[in-house]
Amino acid sequence: MKLGKQTIIMNRLSNFLAGIFFLLITSLPSISAANTEITTYFDQKLSKINKFLSDNHQEALEKPTVLAHFVDKELLKVWAAENTVRAMLGPKRWKRLTESQTNILIKTYENTIRRYLFEVLQQYRGQKASVESVRLNDKGNKGWLRVRLESSSFPTLNIDLKIYKEQEHWTVYDFSFQGISFVKMKRDFFRDTFDKSGAEGVVAELREKNKEINQAMAVASDE
Repeated sequence: MKLGKQTIIMNRLSNFLAGIFFLLITSLPSISAANTEITTYFDQKLSKINKFLSDNHQEALEKPTVLAHFVDKELLKVWAAENTVRAMLGPKRWKRLTESQTNILIKTYENTIRRYLFEVLQQYRGQKASVESVRLNDKGNKGWLRVRLESSSFPTLNIDLKIYKEQEHWTVYDFSFQGISFVKMKRDFFRDTFDKSGAEGVVAELREKNKEINQAMAVASDE
């Protein structure tokens, strides 16, 4: 029963949490650092993100192209959408994709990231995020960054971001809330849709979900 309640909460907050999560990874350091240095670094970056959400969320809502530019310039350089899609589909399904299907699926999921951020701005009510702690493995190349999210709209939440170092760069591809992984929660949709309708079915479902942000960006581009 407890897991069921957690899942309901996660489903309700998943897009908002994902948006915060994607905002966080634009601030990942490019070199390894001690735990205290990482904590200090992320706290400074989170302060900037909090200020951005407070000062600029209305402009980004009115001009979604501003948000899209932010995603393309900052986020997608450090966020590997390919790794997320691969994890959600699983290795067996991933290997069945053609190069064309892979590229289209990745591009479509990148637009899903834009949608998550757009929904964050729509739901913004003065939420504040700060680093709680960081745990790295013995090699110092993998770990969890715990972020504390405070809001007057819901109880204080702790979100664990899974971080790992790849070719001298830190990246994130998953987060968890009360032990429930975002990737694991979403993968049933990806795998079930793929098994029923193939890669084209997954793309079609994502495009339908992304319709609002696509229309908003199209209108903004015409202005």
